[in-house]
Amino acid sequence: MTAPAIAAPAVTRPHVTLWGQEIPVVLPSRRDPRFKLSAVVITLHVLGQTLLDWKVSVAQILLTMLLCGLAEFVLTFRAQRIIAWPASGILTGSSVALILRASGTRSGDWWSLNGIQFFLLAGVISLLAKHLIRPTGKHLFNPSNIGIVWCLLVIGPNQVFAQYLWWGPSRLGQALAYAVIVGGAIWILRSVRMIPMAVSFLVTFAVLTGAFALGGRSFIAIWHVGPVGGLQYWANLALSPELMVFVFFMISDPQTAPKARLGRIVYGAATATVAAALIFFQPTEFGIKVAILSSLAVVCALVPFIQSWALRREQRRTSVIERQPATTTPLRSRVSAGLRRPAVIAALIIAVAAPLDTMALAGNKQVVLIERGEVGKANAQ
Repeated sequence: MTAPAIAAPAVTRPHVTLWGQEIPVVLPSRRDPRFKLSAVVITLHVLGQTLLDWKVSVAQILLTMLLCGLAEFVLTFRAQRIIAWPASGILTGSSVALILRASGTRSGDWWSLNGIQFFLLAGVISLLAKHLIRPTGKHLFNPSNIGIVWCLLVIGPNQVFAQYLWWGPSRLGQALAYAVIVGGAIWILRSVRMIPMAVSFLVTFAVLTGAFALGGRSFIAIWHVGPVGGLQYWANLALSPELMVFVFFMISDPQTAPKARLGRIVYGAATATVAAALIFFQPTEFGIKVAILSSLAVVCALVPFIQSWALRREQRRTSVIERQPATTTPLRSRVSAGLRRPAVIAALIIAVAAPLDTMALAGNKQVVLIERGEVGKANAQ
């Protein structure tokens, strides 16, 4: 005889009752890599406010995080009927404030609300893109990247700019920032298996920008007297802490990158190649920063194709042929059907408009005057 089976006690998941309905509650998890990333970003914010003279206020940072967190909370509740800690929204707001700057904000003015509308607009656009542009069932573009690129290209350099490629003036601040970025990258990228992607980007980008430096390319920046060329041109691009933040903490988002290892390597190299191609013609730091950020918008739109190609290569390499589910349709059919969907059309518009508008910056004389510090002349034209 066997003992009668004892039913396991039901696991009660956190929930609240609203309007007579049980609403699941999703609490924060210490294993969530977004908490690691948030810790790194907040540490950089502290360094920016104390040692690096960043032209962003504490009020701009906190309000952007608050709005994005609240928007993420509401959008998630409406879509899934759950109450979830808005880790993604808070991180998006923090990332927007890490890179975006409003012209006229002074370093050390902690409670300035100058240009706060641009930060909030970037945050709203980021989250709307995340929740609305989902042609494959999940968000296609990195949220904070889309909001920042939109603001830089549409609002323009008279009102907004991205954090400088060179972080100063404190040598101690620079050393600590590099330590936080590199240490944070190892801490985070190992857990999400993104180190090969980051290496792929950095090597490709270093080689291409090195060729540009040898070819005599240069750029002008408001923080530098005269053109930046030669070895300094290469170092300010390939070794910039701003670039490393982009590589380690933006394009490494596992939700928008390919899942396959080979796909991630191609994704990193492709983003570096597109960034370098857009940078080549840029005579200003503003144009270079927009080029780097816009490259991700272009490549994110190609991620479904990179992922599909990488999986096919992996299957051929291992000589494993897997039967596709009956509901799966050929890629050509999916593309044809997708072109009739608003989300796909929106994604195509972004992927095409971002590089075209970025390329147009190369001939924008107003941007050149701003980088030379001749704002009065720029406004007069």
